[in-house]
Amino acid sequence: MPWATFLLTLVSGYVAIKLFVLTNKRGRLKFLGLTIALVIVTVMELSVFISLMTQDPNFTAAANFIVEWGHIICLAFILSSLAIFIRESKPVFAQFPMLYTALPLLIVISYVLVQDTYALKTWLLSIYQGGAITVSLLMYSVYTYRRNEYAVVLSGVIVFLLSFILFWYVPGVQESYAWIWKILVGIGMLLTIFGYEHTEEMMPAETI
Repeated sequence: MPWATFLLTLVSGYVAIKLFVLTNKRGRLKFLGLTIALVIVTVMELSVFISLMTQDPNFTAAANFIVEWGHIICLAFILSSLAIFIRESKPVFAQFPMLYTALPLLIVISYVLVQDTYALKTWLLSIYQGGAITVSLLMYSVYTYRRNEYAVVLSGVIVFLLSFILFWYVPGVQESYAWIWKILVGIGMLLTIFGYEHTEEMMPAETI
């Protein structure tokens, strides 16, 4: 569905700009990783859209390469950002070294080791996606329990979880009904960025 891909491209680009503004406005490193991830997602979806429109075999091969590596690099930056979120939520004396937040970037190396094995790399990708969603769900569930301002972010994570389940565990959705999970991903992105902006306005001095 080219229209769904184009829509997701627009949404991811919009969210990337919003995150870039938050990064510059607040000077927070945790938003930088998410910004990079959304830029990568935008490039991925744009390459897929162009591939669908041109139907050129060479460009399709290039788009598949961009999507494959874009996925894993994007997940690495998201997991790294989540590690920074967790670090900043702790008291100063309980924070782990900042260097540890870069450890998720090593998953790119682990992917290199299995890139020639379809089953293993698919399994690894699903685990990383599920791990990022699980960590986000647990983290923002606790935050929402403490402060209602985080409810919008949590709702975005729940939409991501629904999209993840449909993509990996419901037959036919991944390919034949790709518009379903793409729309859900777009909604999840918008809810999350609106939630971040809301919490920034409500609690400018706190970590979100």
